[in-house]
Amino acid sequence: MPGRACGKSALAALLPLLLAACNAEPAKVETVREDNPGQPAASVPIINQSIGNSQNAAEADSPPPPPAPAPRRQPAPVPAPAERYRAIGTEPFWAVTVKGSTALLERPDKPPRSFAVSRNGDERAIRYLGEGFAMTITPGPCSDGMSDAIWSDQVSVAFGEGTLNGCGGDRQDPEDEPL
Repeated sequence: MPGRACGKSALAALLPLLLAACNAEPAKVETVREDNPGQPAASVPIINQSIGNSQNAAEADSPPPPPAPAPRRQPAPVPAPAERYRAIGTEPFWAVTVKGSTALLERPDKPPRSFAVSRNGDERAIRYLGEGFAMTITPGPCSDGMSDAIWSDQVSVAFGEGTLNGCGGDRQDPEDEPL
């Protein structure tokens, strides 16, 4: 039967591929051609099913191990306390408080305004800059004009409605001075 011989040939050709896919160790055997029983048809690898390989066969039938769990994400480090700076002015009264990257401008006759800012500085001044807002801080004694207190910094705030001048930083009251 020629159809039957063709089927065996196809099977003999596919067997090495199947074995390679299973990672089995092939052993060569010879098959006999049906049309000429005395002559070998081809050498094809087959699975060696000796006792030593029975463990490999069991491993091949078992499901693959589950994937390793994803590494745990470490919690983000606790940020350092936000930088805080306070400046005030008189005539007109105003105050600016900078906390982290936000500056809050407060005036008694207007609603508070918040600005997103970034800090820049050099040896002469510190600047908080944002869209429509700029605050420049220069070191040096400053009097607020309303008290006898002396502040560590002179401050100028420019925004959409104009410029305000005042004091900021550390405040030293006259009673705090050593005798």
